Amino acid sequence: MRFVSAALAAILAIEVSASHLIAHEQVVEEDLSSATAPLPPGTFTTSAHSDQWKIKNALSAAPSVIAAHAEVVDWPANPKGGQAHGRILRQGSNGWTCMPDIPGRPQHDPMCADETTMKWLEATLAGRKPNIDRVGLSYMLMGEARRGQNAPPAKNPIDVKEWFYIGPHIMVVLPDSAREALRGINQDLSNNEPYVTLLNPSSGSTPLWVIPVAKGGEPIKAECAK
Repeated sequence: MRFVSAALAAILAIEVSASHLIAHEQVVEEDLSSATAPLPPGTFTTSAHSDQWKIKNALSAAPSVIAAHAEVVDWPANPKGGQAHGRILRQGSNGWTCMPDIPGRPQHDPMCADETTMKWLEATLAGRKPNIDRVGLSYMLMGEARRGQNAPPAKNPIDVKEWFYIGPHIMVVLPDSAREALRGINQDLSNNEPYVTLLNPSSGSTPLWVIPVAKGGEPIKAECAK
């Protein structure tokens, strides 16, 4: 799936067009180390970065064996302008799609998803039944900061009173027929336990199963087998 739905505007709840223009106009070489370093306190993620920065940031979401050949796609320049395609920053060959930070969050939150999850994401955010027939998997090994369950969109991230910092995690989506399999699983974002969430409250939506593999602020480190 080579696009990100315009329905993402309901989640982003911010204007990213201007920051995309700024990113294209940048002429000063950017410090790529900031693509994975913690954000300075009081700042938020933005799309005003070079393509090289976005690629490094996006690929940090997944294990290197996946990231090495994944496609990298930027968020749409205008999420409110209809069903727009995200700009391809790097071609891939393994069926995985990685995306850089969602703008307006207090910590890095890139994601890498397989084809099934991208299909599920597009349908879910558009309010349609996903109609997937297999398990989908995605990675957010940089973690993320989320608002509470069913929180209404905020026009300005500064106005958000409470963020939940989710550590590095994987996310699983199940076939439509297996929706009930996630019934009764934790929905509390504050206890560092696996939880289920709905990205769209419509009746046709199926839940997303988020499984933390480390605590918030605790990065995943790859080590060679001894």
